[in-house]
Amino acid sequence: MIGRELAEVPAAAPVGLTAPAGRTLRARVTLPALVIALLMVAGLVVRLIVAHQSLFADELSTYWIVATHSFSGVISLMYGTSHIPHAEITPPMIFLLSWLTAQISHSPELLRAPSLVAGTLTIPVIYLLGLRTVGRPAALLAAALTTLSPFMIDYSAEARSYAVMMLLTTLAMLAMLLALDTRRTRWWVVYAVCSCGAFYTHYTSAFVLLAQLVWLLWVHPAARRPALLANLAAAAGVLPWVPGLINDLKSPTTQILSALSPFTVHDVQLSLTHWAIGFPYVEAGGLSRLPGKPALVLLGLAAIIVVAGIAAGIRRLGAKEWLGQFDRRVLLVFGLAMSVPIGEAVVSAVSTHLFGVRNLAASWPALSLSCSVLITAAGSRLRLVAAGLAIVALALGASKLLTVHFERTDFRAAADFIARHARPGDVVIDGTGVLSPGPLTGLDLVLHAPVKVFRAGAPDERDHPFGFLDPIPSSATATARAIAAAPGGRVIVVEDTPVGQARAPLIPFPSRYQLVQTRVYPQFVGLTIDVWDPRSQTGR
Repeated sequence: MIGRELAEVPAAAPVGLTAPAGRTLRARVTLPALVIALLMVAGLVVRLIVAHQSLFADELSTYWIVATHSFSGVISLMYGTSHIPHAEITPPMIFLLSWLTAQISHSPELLRAPSLVAGTLTIPVIYLLGLRTVGRPAALLAAALTTLSPFMIDYSAEARSYAVMMLLTTLAMLAMLLALDTRRTRWWVVYAVCSCGAFYTHYTSAFVLLAQLVWLLWVHPAARRPALLANLAAAAGVLPWVPGLINDLKSPTTQILSALSPFTVHDVQLSLTHWAIGFPYVEAGGLSRLPGKPALVLLGLAAIIVVAGIAAGIRRLGAKEWLGQFDRRVLLVFGLAMSVPIGEAVVSAVSTHLFGVRNLAASWPALSLSCSVLITAAGSRLRLVAAGLAIVALALGASKLLTVHFERTDFRAAADFIARHARPGDVVIDGTGVLSPGPLTGLDLVLHAPVKVFRAGAPDERDHPFGFLDPIPSSATATARAIAAAPGGRVIVVEDTPVGQARAPLIPFPSRYQLVQTRVYPQFVGLTIDVWDPRSQTGR
């Protein structure tokens, strides 16, 4: 029975293996271990490639926090007291981890190192969790899906909290099951530490952690005492952060993000589909572009095969006997997969709008296990076909992450262009600040050419997070300032150009200027560089 036999295996024995012969046992252990090792290598390679791209959007806030402040300064910024500007509404764990790696270098790869490590380690941890819940075939499939998931790849290469949170919530669940199976105190300690760490990483982890605890108290009455003690210890570990939590809940940013995340049927559908099989940024073109139409066809065929296989199994065994093959731990996996979507839907319906692609991240590991157990339930033959189709479909999606359209905005290429073409006396107008929560733009991080920069559409502040009272220079103001600062010099304008949107360039330059060069960088939020030269200087 799926899952049940795993819970009954003695702790000293390799989980799920019953081969009597030592040689056969070693062969069975070696093959899954080799598969997981290969998946980790493949997952790390593709994540490293994506992590080499320029820092983007909220990562710019991470950079400013960890690259320009001390360790204690990072904590103070996270608290957001009345004396210190409120920089984030996220707990401090990822910023402290990124601060440590950023002491080596401020490169995107090292800033993203905690997420890279967490995202890669999640692959074997999901496999180990699968061994304790859904069985070896489904565990291997879930590890493969995790390796190739565009959602997991993208967040494993982002300097934000989601990959670390997913690793910690998965470790918490694994430790909880190990504590139940082995009755060893050390696993309850690991469970408490991981639960506490997950909350310090992102608040939405609470939905998964609460669902785990409810299942534990309901299914295992004998373990209620150590379970409650472990959760009390985790709660005690969170107590020092209560002032920061209160400040986050009161932050105006919470209301702003809520307003930017409509809770409608359409938006919920977009969030769920992009969370499951797509790219986190809906603006990149939807599921028809990633994973793409061929991948969607393959996933549709896989779904049909799974439904047909399950229906055949129910007809053969009867509904009651067919459902009886699922262990209570399988039901736990399904419950965890639904915990975050349901929890966020309830909160969004009555309060702050939480429902969004990235906020669903905590349930992704359980989602991969849930999909895998459904595929393996289709039958010994059909499951191989369905699994193959699902793996190929996600592989097609993962390959598209390596194409230019799905890259993050290439600020480094723009900075290189300016460094090569800027002349003495030239100035730059940076119109990319709307991509940043402040106070740095992506161009600020990489532009080292000796040119004066004027911002358009974002505050000029570079020493504190953008506030409501910070003046925002208009395009007209920025253009006038740039022309005044470069009499006779050229003005280089850098603007973001979101895919699928008509370009809205800065105001026309005076008639004595003419456009002499344009360069376009075609990411899903790309850049356009225009070089404006006074006509009197043309041809020099």
